[in-house]
Amino acid sequence: MNDISPSKFRVRGLFRGLVTRTAKPLADRNVKPDSITYITILMSLLAFLVLSIMNSPMLYGLLVFLVGFLDGVDGVVARESGLTSKAGALTDSFIDKVSEAILLFAIAAAYEATSVLGIPVPLWVLLCITGWLLTSYSRSLAASLGVVDLDVGLGARSERLLTLVIFSLLSLVIWGLVVVTLMGICTAAYRFHHYKGELLSPKGELQDHHT
Repeated sequence: MNDISPSKFRVRGLFRGLVTRTAKPLADRNVKPDSITYITILMSLLAFLVLSIMNSPMLYGLLVFLVGFLDGVDGVVARESGLTSKAGALTDSFIDKVSEAILLFAIAAAYEATSVLGIPVPLWVLLCITGWLLTSYSRSLAASLGVVDLDVGLGARSERLLTLVIFSLLSLVIWGLVVVTLMGICTAAYRFHHYKGELLSPKGELQDHHT
């Protein structure tokens, strides 16, 4: 699992203590971090069924929370067990995206005949997935190009998931979708602007000349 650069604006800090207390006993019992990562897929599938078949937004919200929570737990377990690796980071990142897609497809399936602000919910889901992918892709690409200040924008994964959780618990899943869609798109746009500025700065150009 890869470490994420710190940010004082991230909600991860609110749950760091609980995540650590959950992860340490698992690490002591030699639970593999990849096993926890794969459990997030199961949680996502359950969330899909709960929302699309049972029409229970509150239970859906709780499962979304577990997906985000376990994503933090697997990283701590990996560090506590000394099992951090590039392969683990790849697995973690890939499974994160699969889980996100399943969670969002659940909303499309549950509200396929509904429109918000004149836009069908399935189209909102498509826009949401696009924004979320661009947010992650821009960060990964910027890192490969040597950008150091990576963790910018207020709509990172933890913030988006928590926002969706809150709206779901209030039985406002569709509006939660609209909000996290805008968060993803705006964060992707901001990151593009920020990263490009970093690369165009004299310091960024100097780094490029030495690579």
